[in-house]
Amino acid sequence: MKRAIAGAVLAGGQSRRFGRPKAFALHEGAPFFTWSVAALDPIADELYIVSHPSLVDEFRRQTDIPVLLDVERCRGCGPLAGLYTVMEQSRADWVFVLPCDMPYMRREVTERLASYIDPMFDAIVPLHGGRPEPLVALYHRRLRSVIAELLDAGERRMISLLDRARVRYVDAQQLAADETVWRNVNTEEEYR
Repeated sequence: MKRAIAGAVLAGGQSRRFGRPKAFALHEGAPFFTWSVAALDPIADELYIVSHPSLVDEFRRQTDIPVLLDVERCRGCGPLAGLYTVMEQSRADWVFVLPCDMPYMRREVTERLASYIDPMFDAIVPLHGGRPEPLVALYHRRLRSVIAELLDAGERRMISLLDRARVRYVDAQQLAADETVWRNVNTEEEYR
């Protein structure tokens, strides 16, 4: 049975180390965020961009994908708040999060990861180099109350959510032979 998936591009960070909004930096002539959208589009029944108030107008100029701001109670609380916001907006069974600063991510990888969806688990998370990649992962909506509890307690770390979820870890080598797909761009030096 097909499970509804909401795709969520996380683009709310301050980009302090990068020096300007990473979502709009260009890779092969297209803004970073569009590469994340392209990787999620084939598997998502609906797409959202979760962003910062200062970037909303620019996103709306560049795309018709709905742009969400974190719900008021957890505004500015990082990726966990972005995930919660999409779960509040969508009724999809699963939310597939992907950051806007991974322009090398490909649809084959997201499709493979989504193929590991199993109702016995709350999250499907790649292990890259033995470490979880919680920002390239699927989360079941039943985690919404757990996320709310974490945010209410002032906890912002995605790893705290993984500690409280039934997680199916998938070795990154099973998802992509090309290591480049896991690369995210944090600084201008990495961008060049």
